[in-house]
Amino acid sequence: MSRHDDASYFEARAREEIRKASEAKQRGDKGVMIAVHAELAVRYQAKALQLQRH
Repeated sequence: MSRHDDASYFEARAREEIRKASEAKQRGDKGVMIAVHAELAVRYQAKALQLQRH
């Protein structure tokens, strides 16, 4: 199975984006940067769930 068809890949990417959002918040970055990372995390989580259901 390729990386982009593997739910665990997207789960790992979601965790990475959650970490990045948290770090951005701790640094006091602009809200838009925090939101971008949070949005990517949600998208990766959704993709992982989609792959797990098929």
